Amino acid sequence: LAARIDTLPTAEKRLLQDAAVIGHDVPFALLHAICGMQEDEVRGLLGNLQASEFLYNTQLFPDLQFTFKHSLTHDVAYAGLRHERRREMHERVVQRMEALYADRLDEQVERLADHALRGHLFEKAVQYLRRAGEKARDREAYPEAVVLLEKALEALSHLPDNLARDQLAIDLRFDLRNALQPLGDRKR
Repeated sequence: LAARIDTLPTAEKRLLQDAAVIGHDVPFALLHAICGMQEDEVRGLLGNLQASEFLYNTQLFPDLQFTFKHSLTHDVAYAGLRHERRREMHERVVQRMEALYADRLDEQVERLADHALRGHLFEKAVQYLRRAGEKARDREAYPEAVVLLEKALEALSHLPDNLARDQLAIDLRFDLRNALQPLGDRKR
């Protein structure tokens, strides 16, 4: 599969890797925003990737969206990127998502948290992970909330040590306690 991806023309390979950074499900608007190509060019390359059976169209309305044909294709395309380029692309995805979905960030908060964490945008990662944890807690998905809040605490450890960070650490621990309590995990 890696050899097959490597034989793609450079523009198609790059677009496939950009799509892999976005995730398994790839909104066209976001892919277009991060790739730096003209819309017609992106559509043409996506048509070629569909013909090669790397991606397929899963949604036309309200937003055009593509999905990787196989999870392994996504994984191999993502693994083909250098670590520094991956980090830069995740950072770019966060910036473009914040612009594209400015009026509905809460719908995208889990994806934003993941990309911020992978892009080493730790301040934003803490913010989005906490919001995602609160969202999970509100829908009574307590185990998910615990995982998200623990990731927020981990991301917080990468920020400079100051009073604001210490206060946020305390708040996150209270949030974590509130997610653990319904699970009966009083010891933790």
